[in-house]
Amino acid sequence: MRVTSSMMVRTTLRDLNQSLGRLQTTQTQLSTGRQLTKASDDPSAAASAMRIRKQLNRADQRSRSLEDAKGWLQNADATLTSGLDLMSKAKEIAVRAANSGGLTDANARLAMATELRSIRADVLSLANTSYGSRSLFNGTAAGAAYTVAGAYAGNASTVIRDVAPQTNLAVNLTGPQIFGVAGGPVGDMFEVLDRLANAVASGNDTAIATEHANLDTATQTLSAATVEIGSRAAHLEGITARAQDEQLRLKTQLSSIEDVDPVNALVTEKAQENSYQAALQVAAKILPPSLLDFMR
Repeated sequence: MRVTSSMMVRTTLRDLNQSLGRLQTTQTQLSTGRQLTKASDDPSAAASAMRIRKQLNRADQRSRSLEDAKGWLQNADATLTSGLDLMSKAKEIAVRAANSGGLTDANARLAMATELRSIRADVLSLANTSYGSRSLFNGTAAGAAYTVAGAYAGNASTVIRDVAPQTNLAVNLTGPQIFGVAGGPVGDMFEVLDRLANAVASGNDTAIATEHANLDTATQTLSAATVEIGSRAAHLEGITARAQDEQLRLKTQLSSIEDVDPVNALVTEKAQENSYQAALQVAAKILPPSLLDFMR
């Protein structure tokens, strides 16, 4: 095969362009911090990266759902704990009122009844607690859970949050599940506190004893709801920990595909630069002289 000068020139220029292209690619990786800058760099790796990014986006959505569920349960737990404190105070008043000495003083009875009504108002305020713009205990209905009169204004729907793959968590309890169902021999917590306050004010020891027992029943209902909310919150903590581990795994996997190792890239870039400079020096001796060279 006959080798001509033009063939040598073309081959040399092609090799120089390839060497420069590799150097430019490495420099781009260093400047962007990514070894995969476009799909054509590595189609297989690009497909894997797209799949992982889709999983990460779904994980991010679940993370936001988890944070919302966590905030909901934390607020509910704090609210119900405050409710238990108020019921404890109401029980103390019921015990005081049951003593014969407390019933003989009309002013004392009036003061205790007033305190019970104040507790009822505080419990009603807790029952209408909101998380953001949503009422905690009214199901999925709009507005407050209870009216000023203490009537439930919500529904029995469940608030669901998507917290893990194929895993949903109910984050709410409705007002009747927490404060009891209105009507009947016991009624809800507001009816019990109303009747207890009236019994104390009138000095009716039989009614006080009856409502004292009803108060214990209402408190047990509230306590059971508090335990249920706490159990869900604990379950959510475990789900959150696993979700964070999964996000970290996906991010690490994506980084191994897309991100460049700066140390290796710097070593490669320096070697390619030296190779390119050496190739330029050799090419200068191989390429034929031009007219300008003869004019010097």
